[in-house]
Parts: sequence; C-alpha cells; structure tokens
Amino acid sequence: MNAARPVLSVLDLVPASAGRTRADALREMVDLARAADDAGYARYWLAEHHGSTTYLASATTILMGQVLAATGRIGVASGGIMLPNHAPLAIAEQIGTLATLYPGRVGLGLGRAPRTDRLTAAALRRRGADPARFADEVLETMAYLGAIPDHVLAAVPGSLLPAPGAEGDGPGTAPARPAGPGRHVRAIPGEGTDPVAWILGSSVNGARVAGTLGLPFAVASHFAPAQAEAAITTYRGHFGDDGAARPLSRDGRPHVAAGVNVVVAPRQDEAERLFTTAMAAAARIVGGRPGPLDAPDDDPLAWRALAPGREDAVEASMGLSFVGTPDAVAAGLHGLAARWGLEEVLVVTYVHDAAARRRSYELLAAAW
Repeated sequence: MNAARPVLSVLDLVPASAGRTRADALREMVDLARAADDAGYARYWLAEHHGSTTYLASATTILMGQVLAATGRIGVASGGIMLPNHAPLAIAEQIGTLATLYPGRVGLGLGRAPRTDRLTAAALRRRGADPARFADEVLETMAYLGAIPDHVLAAVPGSLLPAPGAEGDGPGTAPARPAGPGRHVRAIPGEGTDPVAWILGSSVNGARVAGTLGLPFAVASHFAPAQAEAAITTYRGHFGDDGAARPLSRDGRPHVAAGVNVVVAPRQDEAERLFTTAMAAAARIVGGRPGPLDAPDDDPLAWRALAPGREDAVEASMGLSFVGTPDAVAAGLHGLAARWGLEEVLVVTYVHDAAARRRSYELLAAAW
C-alpha cells in the first residue's frame, strides 16, 4: 500500500460538446492541458477511442504531441494505446519520437481492449486481434524502446530475436541494437528512450498481465468501478512479494492508479447540475444513443430518458463519482486513495462548457 501523498493527473477522452465543433473540442483540449500544467497536475493522459461521436481521441500520439508542444512541465501519457489496434513497432516509433523530442515527459499506457466495434477494429489493423498475445505485444513494444533486460529477451516475439549468425544489418553497418547483437528490427529514433510504461485495464485480465510483467497498473474505474478492487487485488497478487523477479519492474514495487469521475464547483448545487452532463453521456452510451455532450439539465434525472430500462447499468458505470465543492471532493479522493493504495488519481471530468471544465480541474488542484 502507498503511504505517500497521491498525485493528481488528468485523463482526457477529448469529449465533444453539443453546439461546438470538433475543432473547438481539440483546441479546448490544448487549453485544458495548459491549465493542468499551470495547476500542478502530474500527468496528462490521453485515451484512445475510434468511431465515436462523443470522444475525439482517435489519434492518441498526435494529440500527445499537441499537448507536449503546448506545455512545459506536465508529463504526457497515452491512456491508453490499445495494442489490438496497432502494430507494436509503429507504436514504439511514435512514442519513441515523442520521447526523443520531450525527454523525461512521455509515458506509455497500453491496453488490451479495441475500444471500438469489430468492423472499425478490423479496418485499423486488418487482422483478428488475439487478446492472448497481449503480454507478448507489450514485451515487443517495450523491447523496441530499450526497456527489456537482456535476461528477458527469450520471451520477446520472434521478430526481435537474433537471426542465426547475424551480428548486424550487413557489411559496414552497425549492429541492430548495441545491447542485443543481431536483433534486426529497430524503432528509430525510439530505441533507448525507455519511457515509463503502464498497463491500463478495467478487469482482472489486464491486472494479471501488469502484475506478471512488473509494470504499473491503472484501473479504469471511471467506467467499470464494480471490478476495480478485484483488479487491484489481482494485480498486487500477481506482482507478489518478490518484485525483483518481475521482468519489467523498475524498483521491485507495485504501482497503482485509478480513473475517477469528478466535477467540482464552488457550490454543491452547481456541481450537481454540471454533473448531469456526465450522467447523460453515460446514458447515451449504455442506451445506444451516442453523441456529443449535452448541456446540463435542471432535472437531475433527465438522463433516464436516454437509456430506458437500463438505468441500473448507467448508475453502475458512474458509481465512482465525486461531485461537489473543492474541499469535499478532495477529501473523498484522498479517502479512496488510502483505501486502494493509489499513487495517482486520474481525474475524468465531463462538463459541457469548456471554461467550467477547466475551472473544475483548477479548483480541485487548489484544494489538493
């Protein structure tokens, strides 16, 4: 369990708001990142969603580049890149390029869910994704970036293993990787950047992979809170007491973060009214009526009309939400962090008005 004070981070799915353009939403993402940087947030996580009219974070690494260029201090991480949608080499090249441009500021969060429908998933990678290969693809991605110790290389997929008798790319060329002679696939300029990697997941499956590999784990409790505690327990159980035996652990200790829905305003009633937008967004997704964020409603139960018969599912998905004044929400989040042993709280805020959304993050940071 973590006894240190947890840090606050932003988890941004880049929501679009009704009445605003998609270009507005992308510009507002940059404005929020600047505000988070100024407010002292530790990291700005950017999600991956495809084919969504609600969330515009489809080109995660491009958005990361925009945030990195617009800020000066805050860490920026993928939250997360869904490996079933991508070739590991392509991810290593993209993240490695960012890590080369912005050393020490780039993080790599990886997940195993496609975060889209089957047709879009097939169009992205043009082959069936096998969830059973997720751990191998994590290892492959990290090996390209220089984060795999030599004693673990035997577990890395075949494209990275030495070819028989090979020592380099040919006459007059350098070895493929200085630390592993003969490995002939390289992520340039990413090799050697070794960004901090996380596994993101909403269930025990991703938690098991994170613990076994010795990577930090971020649980997606902002939309799957019922499974969060079991996932954290599974992660710590698979990490075990002998953290040094975990192949990718940097310090032999487990590290846990969690996504949480938050809306903060100067008054409780104002925060609750703003939160109706988040409830409507969840209801639209559960009810099969996705769309941009709705404006807040004076009726706190108006969202029910968007998911008739599925109200319980909506409430369950939003079960981990902290809504209220700055001090009350900060106290609630500190309590959650203590119970779950969190080192990082990933704050998710769905508010229709961009200025009110930024204010929510700023008020929480000031109270933290």
